[in-house]
Amino acid sequence: MVRTALSSRMGRRMAAALAISSVLPLGVFRLAAGPLDPAAQHALAGAVLLAIVCISVSVRHLSRRYVPALHAAQRCIDGLGESRFVAPRACGSDEPRALLEALASCTSSLEERFRTVETLAEIDRLLLGAAGIEPVLEAMLARVQALTHCHGAGITLRDSDAPGRGRVYVSAAGLSDLPVARVALDTGIMATLAASPQGLTVARFEEGRHSFLQPLKDAGVETFWVWPVLVSDRVEAILALGFTGVAAVGPRVAQCGSAFAARLAIALARRAREERLFRQAHYDPLTALPNRLLFRDRLSEELAKAAAGASAGALLYIDLDHFKRVNDGYGHAVGDQVLTVVAQRLCACVKEGDLVARLGGDEFGVVLQHVRDPAAVSGVAQRIADSLETPVSVGGRDHQLSASIGVTLFPADGAALDELVRNADSAMYQAKELGRGRYMFFDRGSSSVKMPGASSTGLQRALRKREFSLFYQPQFSVADGALAGVEALLRWHSPRDGMRQPDEFVPAAEESGLIVDIGGWVLDAACAQLAVWRDRGVDPPRLSVNVCAQQLEDAEFPRTVRRALDKYALPAKLLEFEITREALADDATSAAVARLIHLGVRLALDDFSAGRVPASELRHYPVSAVKLDRALLRDVPHDRESVAVVEASIRMAHALGLELVAKGIERIEQLDFLRERRCDIAQGFYLARPLAAGAVTELLLARTGGAAETSAAREAG
Repeated sequence: MVRTALSSRMGRRMAAALAISSVLPLGVFRLAAGPLDPAAQHALAGAVLLAIVCISVSVRHLSRRYVPALHAAQRCIDGLGESRFVAPRACGSDEPRALLEALASCTSSLEERFRTVETLAEIDRLLLGAAGIEPVLEAMLARVQALTHCHGAGITLRDSDAPGRGRVYVSAAGLSDLPVARVALDTGIMATLAASPQGLTVARFEEGRHSFLQPLKDAGVETFWVWPVLVSDRVEAILALGFTGVAAVGPRVAQCGSAFAARLAIALARRAREERLFRQAHYDPLTALPNRLLFRDRLSEELAKAAAGASAGALLYIDLDHFKRVNDGYGHAVGDQVLTVVAQRLCACVKEGDLVARLGGDEFGVVLQHVRDPAAVSGVAQRIADSLETPVSVGGRDHQLSASIGVTLFPADGAALDELVRNADSAMYQAKELGRGRYMFFDRGSSSVKMPGASSTGLQRALRKREFSLFYQPQFSVADGALAGVEALLRWHSPRDGMRQPDEFVPAAEESGLIVDIGGWVLDAACAQLAVWRDRGVDPPRLSVNVCAQQLEDAEFPRTVRRALDKYALPAKLLEFEITREALADDATSAAVARLIHLGVRLALDDFSAGRVPASELRHYPVSAVKLDRALLRDVPHDRESVAVVEASIRMAHALGLELVAKGIERIEQLDFLRERRCDIAQGFYLARPLAAGAVTELLLARTGGAAETSAAREAG
């Protein structure tokens, strides 16, 4: 409208000037028609002079009215291009003033929107960069308060440790710190908030019902706007903005509040997922106790405190006596219930702050803090022994238990974690030797009692106690990053040495012949997990399992594979066995290899290199893929010799129609190099570390968007 009015008025003024100036052509025409008398010539000269004066006055008038305004508008527009929001000063009248006033309003609006986007970006950086929500709440609330010009802002976080309660953080005018208040959350208002994701206003404060607004009310707030922060349709937090009057509240406040609540919801969802993954990795799913990994972390912390001069502590290593009889006689379901009761009794025997963990199977660990007298440790150990001798009633039957307990003190008996665990384990075995159902303190003078070795009895015990576990390392397509499969990797949770890698015990297992039994367990566990993923509709395209020559030499191995596939109803094409060149070239394994091919499983040549395996030999191997030796990639792309060998390996594999898998990717340069050479599949720490089954499940669900599981659940319903 301003532009239209401006155009019409300027048009009228210019038309008047043009009308006056039209006298000049008329005079010229009259001169061309014939000579004029002196009077006419004087009149014409006067008219021309008058026209010139009028034109000059008009031009000067228009310049004074419009040029300053245009210059001011130009400066304002130039400033907008540099993110400087300086509104032009209104000058002139009519059209110029209207133009500058409209431009000033537009500048103010743009500045407000820019500041809003900038503040929300700062809030995003705070939320993404912080390890938790609480440390950055003060900074976030201050920004929200400045953005919305509210009198006070508050965030209520649902307290996970106290159901029905929440923690309120408040930032308000006149407050120098960030007050925190614990309040009881009204179930009615929580239900109302869950049904109002767009937010709602609270004009009248009600005690009890609006308890989470009490700190803001105490700060002088009169009117509230409230938004629920929803995570999986559950109110996990509440955002509240308070104003001293209703006039300050408008649509912009609603937009800002909704935007911040959405960002907070994303941050809380991320934290919930991280906590869920942490619990999966660090807590035993049956007893909800810390697992061996978290146990070792906490024990390391206690040892560090003791070494720094803090109070001493004690480690109790607990092994249930003859627990196998419960599992074998009544089934694992009953055994699991018994273990749950045992965990509860152990927690009841120690004070708050002490650590109780399930180390695996029927073994538990207890770390006692602030030990001043060994006699107090004896009292705890005896209390545990007595508690576990009380029969456990499950399924209408009493199950009699006992426990052998090894006790060691720190730092008196040792300051290193593994040394301390060995001491406690040694004392526990001494308790078993003396008749079980008792506790024994570690005695360095009697520690020469022969203990099971890692190469034989230790591995047998690991099989019997279910100390082995599988981790899974994802494999990705180099071309598009799609998940191409996972490789099952064996780990041993040794009670003596903690987590042990395969190269630490597999040679001993091969030497003792136990590798066949361990390999059978790996195959069954991997197939069981693959069946779980298939049931949830998120199974990976392929699951790779390492197989050694001794397994292939066993005549029963192909039948074992067939039984595992039938047991878990798995298509053979989902299973891939990684086999070394030596195993493939051995005549003793050729029959097993042929039977595996007949079953339909895939075979892959492990530790492949063009420098070690000639093409004439490789073309005769019944493999579908080759896995590049990780040592070849260590110096790529900086070492010319390594680059040449890798390039030759890729060309050889592709020439023979084989898929090439590169493992050990630890740097982006290696991945870029492989992508340029059109390598097929890659895996390594840079892409993903070996993960527990639960973490891989999360990854698979994320890549399918949960659609498959939702569909399966719908069909089941």
